[in-house]
Amino acid sequence: MKLQKLPVLLAMVTFSSIPFVFAVSSAQAADLAFSANFSNGYSAKGSFTTKSGTPASFSEINPNFPSVPFTTQFLESTSLSIFDSTNRLLQSGSGANNGISTNAFLRLDYDSSLTANLPALNVSTETPSQNPYYFIGNNVDPSGRRVAPGSTNYNLFLYDKTTDNYTFLGDTTSIKAISVPEPSSALSSLALAACGVGVALKRKLN
Repeated sequence: MKLQKLPVLLAMVTFSSIPFVFAVSSAQAADLAFSANFSNGYSAKGSFTTKSGTPASFSEINPNFPSVPFTTQFLESTSLSIFDSTNRLLQSGSGANNGISTNAFLRLDYDSSLTANLPALNVSTETPSQNPYYFIGNNVDPSGRRVAPGSTNYNLFLYDKTTDNYTFLGDTTSIKAISVPEPSSALSSLALAACGVGVALKRKLN
């Protein structure tokens, strides 16, 4: 009796897994992460998630600068964490969440065909409650003067909104983003494995 029920159960697992695998494989959003070691011992870890349908190369910028908040075109979210020379976390923040940015200066150019695939970048730990906050930009020179995007090294600053004061902390010459495997990929593999085991067992029982 138990052997008769087992193939039915395996069939249910197998066929119920198929829509799940399809749903996972049809997702188009992407998670990417980057890190950087700056002069003077500072370091950063960041990430960004793109919206479904985002092209392999894009430029995200505030279309109504300096008005905030604004709806992003390609980025679903961003995050940034800054560390000192002892790897102590100084501050973390998210400039964009759920497709809405509160960072007026947000600029992120991504080109998957380039080795240095972030040719223009301005991301921060700024949140409505954090002041001062940290930001990375290659469109702001060490003196705090705004320049053309990508025309300087990637500079790390501490910025005080109250005094409009920029403190240069260090720089680096290149920041590269890499894709982060989605947790759903592992579940998809597990579902495929379950399908394979189910088919093999059914054949054996038959």
